[in-house]
Amino acid sequence: MDKQQLNRIPFFGIILVVIGVGLLLRQLHIVRIDGTSLLLFGLIAYGGAMVIRSFLTNIRQSLFFGSLCFFSGILLVLGNYELIENSAYIYVPGFLMVFGLAFVMLFLFNFKDFHLLLPAVIFIGLGIAFMMTEIGYLYPSDVKEAISQYWPVAIILFGVLMLFRRKEKRIS
Repeated sequence: MDKQQLNRIPFFGIILVVIGVGLLLRQLHIVRIDGTSLLLFGLIAYGGAMVIRSFLTNIRQSLFFGSLCFFSGILLVLGNYELIENSAYIYVPGFLMVFGLAFVMLFLFNFKDFHLLLPAVIFIGLGIAFMMTEIGYLYPSDVKEAISQYWPVAIILFGVLMLFRRKEKRIS
């Protein structure tokens, strides 16, 4: 299947059909699912469709947003079904990790873009650090102190990655 045929596939229409079937099954009392869960599963399906389309068509433009939708939907479903604590204190670090995972997806799209690993590591690391403060493994003051002291390391690493990327372009 070429890119033009794949772009004609109405992924949004497929998602609407899936949501409609879920609502119908709910109305017929076959499945117990609330509207919030259905909306969140729709968000996961939409994000997953965007990610799959990006990889199949080799077009990067919707990959980041699709990854954000997919991973955010998973995070919100986990909170909705109380598999994780359903509070802002958990969601804020969770969304930091979601941003990091979206950068990882961009890296997986093109392994030559290794400079994208830096924001991925930063966002995921901050998310994990803040999550650990919420569950009691770290003190918030220790995390704030470490961030305020070592934030220039991120700038140094980003500069080094830019130098390597520029050198790699010259060699190619």
